[in-house]
Amino acid sequence: MSIERTNRLKIALQKAKAGLAIEDDVSENNPSRLGRLLNKKGTLSPERRFMQSQPIHERPMMEAISQEVLGTEVEYQPALKLESTHPVSRLKELRERSFDATIPEGSLGDKIGFSSSGQPLWSTILDEQRNMPLNAPSEQLATPVRGERLHHSTILKSQTDWPKRLQVSQRKTFKHWKITAENKQATTICESIIDNLGERHNPHVILGEREVGKSHLLHATGQSALRYFDGDVRILRATELLSKDTIPHDWHEGIASSSLLLIDDVHLIAEQEKHAQNVGHMIDHALNLGVHVLATSTSHPKNWSSSRLWEFFRSASISTIYPVSQASLAIHIKQQASLLGMLFEDAHTMEVLNYSGQSWRGVEAALSTLKDAHGRGQEILDPEDILVVLNGESSNSFEMEDAEANSSISLASDILKRATDVVYSDVDVGGIELHATTFVEEEDDWEPTVVSAEELNTANDLLEMHLKTTLEELTPEAPTVLDVHSNDQHLTHQLGQLEGADVERTADVLAGIDASIDEALAERERIIVRDDLRLRHLEQMMENLLERTAHADADELIDIVDELRVIEHELG
Repeated sequence: MSIERTNRLKIALQKAKAGLAIEDDVSENNPSRLGRLLNKKGTLSPERRFMQSQPIHERPMMEAISQEVLGTEVEYQPALKLESTHPVSRLKELRERSFDATIPEGSLGDKIGFSSSGQPLWSTILDEQRNMPLNAPSEQLATPVRGERLHHSTILKSQTDWPKRLQVSQRKTFKHWKITAENKQATTICESIIDNLGERHNPHVILGEREVGKSHLLHATGQSALRYFDGDVRILRATELLSKDTIPHDWHEGIASSSLLLIDDVHLIAEQEKHAQNVGHMIDHALNLGVHVLATSTSHPKNWSSSRLWEFFRSASISTIYPVSQASLAIHIKQQASLLGMLFEDAHTMEVLNYSGQSWRGVEAALSTLKDAHGRGQEILDPEDILVVLNGESSNSFEMEDAEANSSISLASDILKRATDVVYSDVDVGGIELHATTFVEEEDDWEPTVVSAEELNTANDLLEMHLKTTLEELTPEAPTVLDVHSNDQHLTHQLGQLEGADVERTADVLAGIDASIDEALAERERIIVRDDLRLRHLEQMMENLLERTAHADADELIDIVDELRVIEHELG
């Protein structure tokens, strides 16, 4: 190896040793044990920047950024100081902390901001929650409302009011609808229609006879849809349509703004071929626009004549309202009577049903009459009183009683007036005395006859004899009403010879008696044998206990006593 190469190796070795010596010194001077293990320097390098070399509380830029992002530094205060000894002191500190909380000064609008219209955001949010109009125009710039002079419906007269709009009313609503077993199906479907208007049971037909409540349910469904939905509710009555030759040509505009179309007595329209075709086209247009169609009819659509109307309703959903039963009407009558404070029995209810018939209208008319009578104060106690009130006889009796009372009062007042007019005087002090002539009594010389004791006894004897003979003649002979029961006639039957079926019946009875006697004797013998064996067994047990007693200790004596108690229980 050359000298030059040797010198270069020595120089490199010295440099390496010098570097190792510095790192050893740094590691020894590092106060952190983790730093010494990781061979980190214990002092900051002079090459670090100014912002990194400063502590956190002396960095203004970092503090500003942290306050903007995280907010001001707040010292955490627990809701309850668990190190407190007493719970009352912890509740007191919590109450004091809640009192110290104050509303920050300044306007919320300055802190939150403003909307595009210049209104504070918090005010805008409150107006939206209260459903108040935002940026509503002034009254001069607002659009006209229906019914005003400048509204288009007033200026442009047209026949868009056909079919007629159903107006909001308190009559014939579900509040006045009585749900019974006969109309429960139709009521449930109508409620489903209201909840899912235009989706379920579209179109739908309510079938039923006359005076079962189809029109009432139709009107109640329309009132509910009118209150819950924004669109119009149109109603088409067959009685109004049949009086017209043609329907208006601009009925499309009325259907376009509707959500529900009601058709009452559609079976009458189906009988008229021309009207059936026109109404069928109207229903087709309504269904295409999503309008719900609900109709009532007394006959099934399959029985109608072929028409455009028949094509839509033959496949429609159908519900039926059956005639109301007497039980449902009776329950309705009792409920209405209880609302008036009257307790009706079955007899009262039957009087109302017999008078009004099995119909809702008759029952409502009868209840109205009873309500009027109850309002007048007339007493309705017996079932006969209801019939009197319903026949209108109560009013005449009241008038007669009032007339009699008034006549008696007027008569008394007239007599008193006449008496005071004659007797009263302002001139004479103390008034005028009334004088009357004395009643002259005639002399009466009649004296009762004196009856002796013998005559009185003789008369009594004659009277007793006469009563006895009379009673004997009048009293009929008491008939014999007591007789032996047919099942016991054999006990008093006279001896004789048995004939016919009596022989077989007697043989069967005797055989049955013999069999029952033998069975009873056998059962008694079994009981005696069983009891004998039981007594022998108990006797053997008592002998064994007696032998054990002679050589028994305390525990065995206790067991013997227990066994004696068991034997005593079986014997007793």
